[in-house]
Amino acid sequence: MLHELLLALSGLSGDLFVPYPPEPETATTFKIPPEFPFLHEAEKSSLERLAALGFYYRKLTNFLDKQRGRNENHGSVGHQKDIDTSLESTPHGSFIHALCNAINEVLADFHKTIIESEIRILNKEDNMGGVIPISQLVSAFSEYYIILPHLNQLILDIEHNPVKYFGCRILNLIIDKCNTGVPEIREIMLKLLHACHEVMYKHITSWIVYGQLLDPFGEFFIKDRTLQYNPIEIQEQFSQSKWHRRFILDESFLSNNIPNDVAKSILFVGKAIATVRNSTKPYEKHSKFPDKLASLHLQYLLELSSRQIFHQIELEKIVNIIRNNVAQWLWQVVLTGDKVVECLEAFKNYFLLGQGDFATSLVEQFESLSSSRLISKRIPLIKEQEMNSLLVRASVGTLAEKDLTFEKFRFKIPNTNEQQSSNAISTFDDILIGVPLRFEYDIGWPLDLFVTSEDLSKYGDIFSFLISLRRTQFKLQKVWAHLSDNVKKNRNYKFSKRNKNTMIMPWNVRASMMFFVDCLWSHVQMDIIESNFQKLVHRITISSAHHQRQRSSSITEQIPPSNELERLRDFEDIRLGHASYIGELLRGCLLESRVCTESIRTTLKIVDKFCMIMESWDGTNDTEERLEQIGKFDAEFREQVMFLFRTLSGVNKTGEGFGGPPRHLDQLLLRLDYSKWFSNNLLIRL
Repeated sequence: MLHELLLALSGLSGDLFVPYPPEPETATTFKIPPEFPFLHEAEKSSLERLAALGFYYRKLTNFLDKQRGRNENHGSVGHQKDIDTSLESTPHGSFIHALCNAINEVLADFHKTIIESEIRILNKEDNMGGVIPISQLVSAFSEYYIILPHLNQLILDIEHNPVKYFGCRILNLIIDKCNTGVPEIREIMLKLLHACHEVMYKHITSWIVYGQLLDPFGEFFIKDRTLQYNPIEIQEQFSQSKWHRRFILDESFLSNNIPNDVAKSILFVGKAIATVRNSTKPYEKHSKFPDKLASLHLQYLLELSSRQIFHQIELEKIVNIIRNNVAQWLWQVVLTGDKVVECLEAFKNYFLLGQGDFATSLVEQFESLSSSRLISKRIPLIKEQEMNSLLVRASVGTLAEKDLTFEKFRFKIPNTNEQQSSNAISTFDDILIGVPLRFEYDIGWPLDLFVTSEDLSKYGDIFSFLISLRRTQFKLQKVWAHLSDNVKKNRNYKFSKRNKNTMIMPWNVRASMMFFVDCLWSHVQMDIIESNFQKLVHRITISSAHHQRQRSSSITEQIPPSNELERLRDFEDIRLGHASYIGELLRGCLLESRVCTESIRTTLKIVDKFCMIMESWDGTNDTEERLEQIGKFDAEFREQVMFLFRTLSGVNKTGEGFGGPPRHLDQLLLRLDYSKWFSNNLLIRL
């Protein structure tokens, strides 16, 4: 009977221990047949409890055999098709293989215990006259009563959810299993977790040290999009200017013990090294990451991977050190100050409408487009190609016509799905043509390393706001020209009627509106964009000069830092400095305050309606009706502007919604309230 028990513990059924429940049901354990005689219930219970360990052992070994490509029916030719199907549906990959190896070590200890028990039985090493009591066997396998059921549940979870627990995702399952108060289970699960972490560290090391993504099963959280293309098409699909689209971070593969910021840093480091290696010619200087730094980074990661316990804080620390080293190398080798400043100037000229002649020409083109569509009897369909043709026409005769960087700008009309899945649609996107229109830039290597898609989206938001403001300026100027022509053409045009200055009201309303728009435009262009742009360029210029001196000197330690407080020390600094610069622009344009943007949008809409009435009126017909409409628009305009002034005055004191009192609002409020008109009216209302 004891030998039958040892066979059952080895996962083999016999006459005494049979699978239960019997076929056709799926067996879940080994049990003694009910008709077996001469066994006490206590003995039977103890034996079946030991035999259950054998069943778990059998399930685990079958799982391991599947991973090794083995199958119980491998000798039968008729079952070959079923075997292939079973192998295809079996969980696979480096992580599951590492897990299986760790489980195999646990089972090896279990199998060793079986062998030791058999030796004890054969040698009759006991104090009971050669009879081995069942209690002694129960004691020998006591720890596995807890371990094997939990290992069995682990593989069941993996088999039932092979997609959910595939690759790096399997770490989350094991981490959850480690969160237990049972020491035996925690010890085993930590061993399994360490084995899987070793695989993860190999992926991380290969990626951030050598820039190579060696992931044939697609298990890592960094993905290479070119794997879904034919190798012949890769070069055409992902040219150097599109390289930033190749490697992405798949957050669904991130384990719970790796923060998103750390994963993004890992993506950045590997992408930078891989991009420099693939974007430069072999004989070019600095095309390879320094071997000394690579060896140092490799040493850091190997030390981390050898530790039995995973330490998240230490991983973050090492990744930050590696990122800083790579960022500084990038700054010295790839991104010179001239390239960055040239890119920022292009953004300022076109995204921020710093190129005045181009901005005026673009607004004129949109206004002529709107006029032609109003004349047309049919409802025209706005096409993206038409918008980009308009963009080219707007550049003719301006400085943008001969600017090579201008060729990378384009208009895009987001479709319905893109609008629903993205938050990139700004409040002012639909003012120009009535439908959302985005201004975009095709960023290329190496500038895409510090200008992200989120940055370009924010630039697009600022452009939509500025072009709407510039368009309103243009329309108010046309109203002034129209009113002047009416005065010259109509001799009966009078500014007063029956001692009432009725006809002068449109001029006053137009002047009030123009004053508000001019104040807002001057504030944004001079107080916000120009000042912040000069600060950023100054810091980049100082940093570039510093690194040029470092590169030309053989002993960098002897070079004193120049203006350390102002200098951008490395690539990471310029990225953060640029992100801070965009944040200042958004705050300065009031685009981070939903209340302010809605108020400005409503104000521009009111001004637009006023301009439409004035452009179609010669000052002689329907005078009373027109003046009544103008008076209504004037009242709505003043109400909105007064609301905006009150809101900004309150924000300037409390800083609510702006992360503190924004000092730039002092300049805007001073521009608006230079004559104390708003302040006096605000005091009267209070």
